[in-house]
Amino acid sequence: MYQIIIVWLCWLLWCFATFFLQKTKIRIIYAIGLLFCLILLPYQISIVDLPVNLSFLVIVFSVSIGIIYSRLPLKKLFFILFIIYLYVIYFLWRLTSPILNDFTFILIAVVFVFFIIKFSAKKMNVQILILIAGLSYGQVLLDVIFNSYNLQQTINYHYYFLILLFVLLLLSIQHSWEFLIVKIENRVTIIEFKKRWNS
Repeated sequence: MYQIIIVWLCWLLWCFATFFLQKTKIRIIYAIGLLFCLILLPYQISIVDLPVNLSFLVIVFSVSIGIIYSRLPLKKLFFILFIIYLYVIYFLWRLTSPILNDFTFILIAVVFVFFIIKFSAKKMNVQILILIAGLSYGQVLLDVIFNSYNLQQTINYHYYFLILLFVLLLLSIQHSWEFLIVKIENRVTIIEFKKRWNS
């Protein structure tokens, strides 16, 4: 069930990236990255007796290159560390006191992460980089903690992908909405200018 939702979200985000983003190099990177996620999602490999999703490995590798390439300031790196810490604490709390059902657990995580990401940066590309880095490194740290306590059976990447993709979807919808509003305002300004010119 979760894997179907994850595939559907990946496909929806790919449509957003391909058809609604401006024609730049970033759009191509997002579209290719989402296609890689879709292709590699069903596969897992074992690293030191730890089952790791292949799509997750590609995301961690890609976001590491992105952080090195973008040279984020210290404040943005602090937000990444903050998200890592919150992610690990939230999932450990879920493990020790499972009082929430899956829907509520994911919904709370998506809402909190979305607002933290919106507060972290103004540019959408930086927001996406901080989001993916924070959640991915948080999942890596969580996997290491679970592995050290012999809890490998509790490692599940479905929650990670659901939270990540839902927040990305919310960011995409907001970005598309803002882009549409700017287009409408520009069109209204042009129409008003033509009316004044003709009168």
